[in-house]
Amino acid sequence: MAGQHRITFESWFERPLAEVWPVISDTNRGNEITDGMSAYTAEDVLGADGSVRRHARGRMGPVRAEWVEGFGEWVENRYLRQVRHYIICPLRSLTVEFRTREERGGTRVESIFEATWDSLLGTAMVRLGILDRALKKLVLTAETAVATQDGPDRDSVAVPPPELDDAQAERLERCVAEIEAGPFGHGLARRLAEYLSTAPVVDVRRLRPLVLARHWDIPAETAVELCVAVQRAGLADMRWAVLCPRCRGAKSEPGNLYELPRGVHCESCNIDFERNFSQNVELVFGPAGWLRDLPLGEFCMMGAASTPHVKLQRQVEPGEAVSERLSLAAGGYRLRTVEAGGQCDVDCDGGAFPEFIARDGAIAAGPPAEPGTVTLRNDGQTARTFVIEERAWTADVLTGPRVIAMRAFRDLCPEQVLRPGDDVAIGRIAILFTDLKGSTALYAAIGDSTAYGLVRDHFAFLVDKVHGHHGVLVKTMGDAVMAAFEDPANAVRAALAMQRDVAAFNAGHAPAEIVVKLGLHQGSCIAVTTGGNLDYFGTTVNIAARLQGQSRGGDMVLSAAIVADPAAGRVLADTELRPESAVLHGFTRAETFYRVISPAEDAGRDR
Repeated sequence: MAGQHRITFESWFERPLAEVWPVISDTNRGNEITDGMSAYTAEDVLGADGSVRRHARGRMGPVRAEWVEGFGEWVENRYLRQVRHYIICPLRSLTVEFRTREERGGTRVESIFEATWDSLLGTAMVRLGILDRALKKLVLTAETAVATQDGPDRDSVAVPPPELDDAQAERLERCVAEIEAGPFGHGLARRLAEYLSTAPVVDVRRLRPLVLARHWDIPAETAVELCVAVQRAGLADMRWAVLCPRCRGAKSEPGNLYELPRGVHCESCNIDFERNFSQNVELVFGPAGWLRDLPLGEFCMMGAASTPHVKLQRQVEPGEAVSERLSLAAGGYRLRTVEAGGQCDVDCDGGAFPEFIARDGAIAAGPPAEPGTVTLRNDGQTARTFVIEERAWTADVLTGPRVIAMRAFRDLCPEQVLRPGDDVAIGRIAILFTDLKGSTALYAAIGDSTAYGLVRDHFAFLVDKVHGHHGVLVKTMGDAVMAAFEDPANAVRAALAMQRDVAAFNAGHAPAEIVVKLGLHQGSCIAVTTGGNLDYFGTTVNIAARLQGQSRGGDMVLSAAIVADPAAGRVLADTELRPESAVLHGFTRAETFYRVISPAEDAGRDR
């Protein structure tokens, strides 16, 4: 009745390994698009030795199954392996392994499956070929996915579109028309609606706008605006995913900033961690329930393609040292284990990589290994799963500070506010303040009514420049404007456009005219809710306001932090910057800043 069965399939692709690996390693997608495979749920359970077991429940065909599975092992571009130990199932265990190698100008993939069983039903599954046919189907799906790809990031197989009744179809059309009638559809609303309806679940359960932008080859700003607009129209939901700083998994996903927790627990890593709005709070989207009902759970949780920043994940027994062939590009990496414990950051120049040493929860970097290899050494008392990951994993994460500084979010999501008394830290934001010079005299000279109309038009003029350069209007105060920009280069572009175009504004309002004062600074601050709107507070905001106070009118005053920013510096490359220093009101130390004189003021001085 007990038995063991091993089956191997070999596939060869006329494609480079860099294109084949992302498809082969995406077991979550592969299982989803394989006919007969179903999603499953899992719970991470902490063991007495600090290890974490993943207890899963799902189905194997028509049969209910429960099992314990590992967190997976892989080395990027070389192999991946997963083992399931069944509690309820015809099988006792199933090991899945894919190995790749470059061969004859293409890529060879070896798919290895090994099953054990101790039941009559398990024996029948093997002898009747049921197991072999199911595994062969999985391999054929992977082969089709690779063969039909234009690149590693393309969608390989779609699912049948949902069957919408007449009312749903009419609602869909109405939503698409509503989105395209506004400024944020970009002619892509229908495409995104179809994508939400038909793309694999792995792509749309947590749709990431920056990934979508790369896949569709569209600007990141366009993708974010589109997703926000689709959510506003009711085609999608949006959630704030609080990511574990170790495993990067989403451990809390409230739908509103109001519900954002300060602290979260990760069962997989067995750690408590604080939210960091600038680093581990990500805005994600998914199809609205009426459009598509997504299954609970995942199709595979081993994560090689789901966590592409992880280059190696490998279990090492106590007292064991192993070496793996792995060439790592120059950059910053983190050494840690899946299990709770320490971590160590290292920098690699693209050559030899330091030895990775784990000892009873402590992580250390040892002497360099041979080039093209990594050495893992477990000096502890229990088995540990070693992880080598890139630190620059946030490239595709739409963080909170970035999105709340966007016009689309402010315009379409006014209900997204923080709890009273709550605040979130913003790592970097560029703040622009404007004011009118001599506004009191202006009202006296041309009368209240005319002056009010002029000031109102001046607000529209300034806001147009803010929005036109991807900024957001935070608030107006009397005759002053406060605006925020996620990118300091865009803040400089907006300020230069205001300075440049104010002459044309005045020409359209002759004989009255305005003189605008501009101040700009960037740095960290906090975001809070005031008056039902998101606002920014802190030293950065205060300095920006004080720099505006240093403006004489017609010029613009930039902080040293703005001028030192590489992107902003490129925008200012052809601009004359006049350095000055002064003690700003409310501060005790002198602040260095740079004045940019308008061409009109310069010409006047020459005369």
